[in-house]
Amino acid sequence: MDMVKQIATLQAETLNRLRNWGRYSTFDGPRTSDDENMEWIMRDAMKAELAMSRARETNRDFETTYMDVQWEVAVELAKILAETIDPAFAGTDGVKIEEEDGGACGICLEDMEKGEEVREMGVCGHKFHDHCIFQWVKRKQNCPLCRCALEPKKYTF
Repeated sequence: MDMVKQIATLQAETLNRLRNWGRYSTFDGPRTSDDENMEWIMRDAMKAELAMSRARETNRDFETTYMDVQWEVAVELAKILAETIDPAFAGTDGVKIEEEDGGACGICLEDMEKGEEVREMGVCGHKFHDHCIFQWVKRKQNCPLCRCALEPKKYTF
């Protein structure tokens, strides 16, 4: 597992533990945040170490490289948490329209422009505007065009 995925996985585990504190704790008193603070500090140190290493390898400045690492970790964390956030994220992929004529969104029927960020159904590959497919998936768990069932991706850690 690469370092970005490892950091994101550790963050997801911490968030899960905090969200489900009652399942993990045998302590009846007030919860202290010292352990969680130390975990977040360690994750930040891991990100800084990775950014420093990449900055040296690529001869780039640390701040820019650190922001890149933070962004990569955030994306990986979003992938891990996607199933609990929104089924549209779990069953679709974010893609950019590559062709001049990107076709029309199957929900609103408006054209999708080259370079536009859209969501692609994981099973059938049909593409839709983000806001359109999110509204659709809230009501129905299938593709609006071919009706194949939305299959959420499973992220393991």
